Amino acid sequence: MKSKDRLLRVLAAVAAVVIVLFFAAEIYSLASRTYTTQTTYEQTVLKTMDAKMYIIRDETILNSTSSGVIVPLAENSERVSKGSTIAASFPSEAAAENYVKAQSLEEKLDAYQKIDSQLRLANIDLEKLTDEIDADFESLLNAAYNNDFASLSDDKLSFSEKLSRKQISLGTTVDCAAQITELQNEISALNSSGKPSEIITAEESGYFVSKLDGFENVLTSKDIDNLTAEMLEKAFDGKKSETPTSSIGKIIDGYNWYVATVVDSAEIGSFSKGKTVRLLFDESGKNPVTTYVHLIKNVDSSKSLVIFRCNLMNEQLTSLRKVEGKIVMDEFKGLRVSRDAVRLDENGNSGVYVRRGNMVNFRSLNIIYSEDSFVIAAKPSEDSNIKLSHTHLKLYDEVIISGKELTDGMVIG
Repeated sequence: MKSKDRLLRVLAAVAAVVIVLFFAAEIYSLASRTYTTQTTYEQTVLKTMDAKMYIIRDETILNSTSSGVIVPLAENSERVSKGSTIAASFPSEAAAENYVKAQSLEEKLDAYQKIDSQLRLANIDLEKLTDEIDADFESLLNAAYNNDFASLSDDKLSFSEKLSRKQISLGTTVDCAAQITELQNEISALNSSGKPSEIITAEESGYFVSKLDGFENVLTSKDIDNLTAEMLEKAFDGKKSETPTSSIGKIIDGYNWYVATVVDSAEIGSFSKGKTVRLLFDESGKNPVTTYVHLIKNVDSSKSLVIFRCNLMNEQLTSLRKVEGKIVMDEFKGLRVSRDAVRLDENGNSGVYVRRGNMVNFRSLNIIYSEDSFVIAAKPSEDSNIKLSHTHLKLYDEVIISGKELTDGMVIG
């Protein structure tokens, strides 16, 4: 009897241990089922090829015979016409400073005169004007944040003028007479001691650039059709010339400029004359420049000389010459998904699990680009071969990055 009681106690103890272990395992299993998600968003990825590029432009160097102080009057990269004023020479630093200050005050005077001439307008579009005022105020903030003090002054004048127009249209009296008189007197005094000794005008139309880089006219548009890889390499290896003391800048002539590079022939098999190709001139990859294939020449059995043509010009582009750039070969735009989230279904198709509330669903992926850490999946749309449906991943879906034993349709806490 005692032996039977002892056996029952042992069995009861074993059963208790089993029950404890079972519940412990269940609790551990539930606790370990954590589900990390990531919101799906759209991203564009550029596939690029590195290229050593040389910028070819037609440039006319501007010189002045004056021994005075030269002040540029045209903005850097500004489009100027033949005969327009681009710079002035002054007999002294003080005269130059007075002239520049007087020009600045002239702009301010013009703004006040516009405000003073405003009449009350019953039919003014106040909503549109308010939007313009808000936009100018935002420009003011951006200019201040970016330390763009040159733009800050212009933005301030524009903001003040439009704000006054709104006040006048609403019946507010704005009197600028005192400010106008004060400005006129100050400008008159500055002009009397700030007269230029020489006015310098543009000999040709083009883009004004205030500085030389020392490689002007090494290669020009006349060299384009006869350019060889040897000529290009010589230009790359060449040393820049010293800037003449009489130089005040240059004019980039014409509307077109060129980019020359030597690349692997196999990489540009789809290129042809006139094809649109985007180039990157900086590491950010945010501002590709649209160009057109102008010419392709075989250098040898594996290399080709490619020349791109472009008609866009801005301040950044005027400063380019020798560039370690990139040629955009392809673009992939779609939904970015962490590679950790990509799974295969029973048929071997790629997809991800998404969480909607407490429900898990499997969503198919059409992967068009992949890297070590993420993939880009084609975005379903009515215009694509992938029709928008509940079976495909969509923008802003919450993709499950980590989680165990996921199945389509399962409920999670």
